[in-house]
Amino acid sequence: MPLGRLLNLNQIVAGVRPAPAAPAAEPAPAPAAAAIAAAGLRIRIPGAAVAVPPAVHAATPVAPAAAAVVAPPPAVAPAFIPGAALRVNPAVLRAQPALIAQLEGRTLRPRLDALRPGLLPNTGGGFTRAESAYPISPNAAPDDRCIFEDAKNPQQRYWLPRFRLRNGNGRYEISVAENQGQDGLYAVSLALETYPAPEIAEAARTMVMMGINRAAVIAYRAPGTSIEQRLPAGEILDDPRGGCVVMLHLNLAERDNLLRAFMSADTQCRLIVSRGYTVAVPRAAAAAPDAPKRQLMMVKGQMQLMRAPAAEMMLKANVAAAAAPAPDAGARIAPPRGMAAAMLRPGGGGASIIEGDEVWRRKPFDPRPRPFPFPRPQPEPQPEPEPPAPEQRFDVSNQSQDCSIALLFEPALHPYLYPAGSATGPRAPRWTVHSLRFPADTGRAHAYFQDLNDPARIYYLPDSFKLARRSDAPHAPALVFQVDQGSNAEQVMVDLTCEVRPVTDGERLLAARTALADKVPVTAANPTREFELRLLRATSTLQMALLRNGAVRSETVPATIDWDNGFTVNERFEFKDFQDVFGVLMAAGGASNLLQGSVVVASGVNENVTVPVKLNFADMEGELFRSIETPDPNTGAVTVKLLNAIESALRITRLPVWITRGEGLVEGRIEGLDLSQPVTIGPDQSVDFVVQPATLPTGPLPADAIFNTASVRAVPDGEAILKYTLDDSIDQETVRTVTVMTAPEVLTNAGDERGEILSIIIEFRGNRRAVLNAGATSVDIDVPVPLMDILLRKDSEGRYEYRKTVVFKSGQKTPTSAWQADDTGVLFATAL
Repeated sequence: MPLGRLLNLNQIVAGVRPAPAAPAAEPAPAPAAAAIAAAGLRIRIPGAAVAVPPAVHAATPVAPAAAAVVAPPPAVAPAFIPGAALRVNPAVLRAQPALIAQLEGRTLRPRLDALRPGLLPNTGGGFTRAESAYPISPNAAPDDRCIFEDAKNPQQRYWLPRFRLRNGNGRYEISVAENQGQDGLYAVSLALETYPAPEIAEAARTMVMMGINRAAVIAYRAPGTSIEQRLPAGEILDDPRGGCVVMLHLNLAERDNLLRAFMSADTQCRLIVSRGYTVAVPRAAAAAPDAPKRQLMMVKGQMQLMRAPAAEMMLKANVAAAAAPAPDAGARIAPPRGMAAAMLRPGGGGASIIEGDEVWRRKPFDPRPRPFPFPRPQPEPQPEPEPPAPEQRFDVSNQSQDCSIALLFEPALHPYLYPAGSATGPRAPRWTVHSLRFPADTGRAHAYFQDLNDPARIYYLPDSFKLARRSDAPHAPALVFQVDQGSNAEQVMVDLTCEVRPVTDGERLLAARTALADKVPVTAANPTREFELRLLRATSTLQMALLRNGAVRSETVPATIDWDNGFTVNERFEFKDFQDVFGVLMAAGGASNLLQGSVVVASGVNENVTVPVKLNFADMEGELFRSIETPDPNTGAVTVKLLNAIESALRITRLPVWITRGEGLVEGRIEGLDLSQPVTIGPDQSVDFVVQPATLPTGPLPADAIFNTASVRAVPDGEAILKYTLDDSIDQETVRTVTVMTAPEVLTNAGDERGEILSIIIEFRGNRRAVLNAGATSVDIDVPVPLMDILLRKDSEGRYEYRKTVVFKSGQKTPTSAWQADDTGVLFATAL
């Protein structure tokens, strides 16, 4: 079987579906229409409905409204579909309700490296316009105010649509069913029309509407709380008049709650249409390959940023020229150096000044004027042609942007929306909060919110928010350090930008399904106490410990908390604190609370609840493995090869696993991998084992192994992490000054039959060497050291490697020694 993404329980909780690995290529091929259709698969099962993002749609370019005839546009590559290129296994989807939670209403967005591909270092070299399969964005932050161009035909332009409710004859085209359909649910439809942003409305008349992928959800606040309720669209249908129709299928309680939300401004009810699309965004101009990089160095115990040598020389020259006083009026200006030399050359009695083929002779007492003895002007050399500007390069950017439409309809003005007999009167909020520890009796307490007006729904919060990994292998941290260099060392600042995502332990939700069952009342409609676990979304703020004026202080950080996708942290600190910040990120479970914090949830139901925020390279959110699975149809076992797909080693302490076939789900046990002691897998290394089912699973093939990787930790490799996170303009290697010395007594070498020493040669890695002899017993030399040594060893200025050769006056010499390591500032050389 081909290499694919590991099916991870916690990623299923987050709404992420597994996918086969695709070869890295830019631009990516467009997904087939069948894949798009599969991505819209929606399954509803009594007690625990589950859906992947609703049927998103790659729109066909729409003809412009103007009368002008426009040539048929080239095919627009299908836009980004969250999850559309993923392998959709119906067996896995049907097994999810028994496993975990309600996933309806999720809006999964691309990760930071896909949204802003030029932000993170080491993300490839991009591609040219001619190589692009996607429309060209005018900037790196596209939105619906941009005008996009076809990559091959710049005359063909596109606009990104906005949506609004369709209004016909003074009525919004919204329909709410009075009676149940055949599926026992009530249909609600909202007709939408497209329109361009006002900034480009006139230009859009001669453009083509861009193909997009659509998903929709209605969101509103539960009365009396800040808890957000979500109702996802079941279908999005094309409207022959243009635009689309959003269809929802709701039970009676959902329908009546929605109608109540329509009536009140306090609920902030709105329809959110997500527009997924893919474009090529321009890359920032890259530095020349031979451009010198800036270096970080330790100077008197303080880390400082050194400019590249060439840039430093140019800066000094410019500063000196600017600082030089202007000459006084009438002052004699010295001629250029070459001319002054000609003027001072001896000129008496037949001396000559020669320039080219002309000879001018001075005669001391000749009264006739002679030409002034300046060199004869030569023709100006032809200026060298300017080198051609490098061709603009682009990156693929996957975008998912929302268009929000307010839904507020006063019954007196819009009575047609409210079916006769619907229960739309005010309803007092009734909520309760359950607290469960996980693991039971010893773990942290987690809050579960239950709406007593609809007790078959219980809401949970994520376990934590963690530093995210990138979407593409190797799944390096989605973090970048950018160095902002001022005019002096004190003004150098570092900007840290990173993506933080929610993490929920699937095993905890499995335990909660059992522990909370008795909290659901038995009714005629629900005799078996079935209930749904849904992600809670509520008003929240971010509190983090940050460096301020040399001290760690807890502050409220401006951030929009997206409970489905997390948030982005942008922190700026002084360069001298870089070492401390990087050390905190590298340390697992360190004593410092720097860059740690919590999301404070103000639900309005009870006291505020907090969700921890952890920024650490050892414990991150995101994919860790690629896998190859080979199921045995006879025994139900699955043979698995796990490949480390990150930049650092991985340590496995436990690896819970299940096997699913169709709707059947059974626990599995691992054979061939001894986890009685932690197992470490290096980058690009793999382990093989077999997952045996505890009982034979039933249902149709294929079988899938579902893992919980919550107990797998990275062993951070600082040097590899820096490669992916440090500003590209910073050298990964730096230098330090080492004094290499010996003593005259060593060179005398008394008592050794080989006699006196002529020289001791110390060679350092990085093609540096020092030669000691009787005339030079001490030499200062700059030796290369890894940047990591500066960042992680506060009591050292970097570790270097050297080897030694001793040459005797007799002509003999010792064999070159093996490489040795040291970190001292003085290296004393002996004859041994």
